[in-house]
Amino acid sequence: MPKGRVMFAMAMVLILSRMPSARADAPNLCAKFTAAEAAAMLGTAVEAGELGSLGTSCQWFGKDQKSYAIISVVDTNYFIDPRQAPGYEVAPGIGTRAYSHPENRGPGEQGWTAMALTKSSTVSVVLIGTTAKRANAVAMLKQLVQRQ
Repeated sequence: MPKGRVMFAMAMVLILSRMPSARADAPNLCAKFTAAEAAAMLGTAVEAGELGSLGTSCQWFGKDQKSYAIISVVDTNYFIDPRQAPGYEVAPGIGTRAYSHPENRGPGEQGWTAMALTKSSTVSVVLIGTTAKRANAVAMLKQLVQRQ
């Protein structure tokens, strides 16, 4: 696993493990999408989904060892809206508020983040890799909100 993915995963575990919504009885987010659906959104073959952050996220790692998709559902208190971020775009029709923006996690780790605020949660999708597309991040976000 590349060093950037390890560092990101560790940071997410530390942050999300302190959240009140990070609990053992959280629904299995990996059941929200099949590996085939995640692969279609990411644009490359993926391994089976793996729960992360005490059940508040699921991640699919690309078989190319460079790509990944992460979905998460946490409390509404964790919604952020970086309107000044370069490439920020509103994603209408998803939850109360939603947006997407480019994501740069280091050399070779570019992609897209999409996030929505709903009445009961903050829902996010991150697609990283050369085949990641904004439209797919937003589409996956919309589907995740609908599947809650």
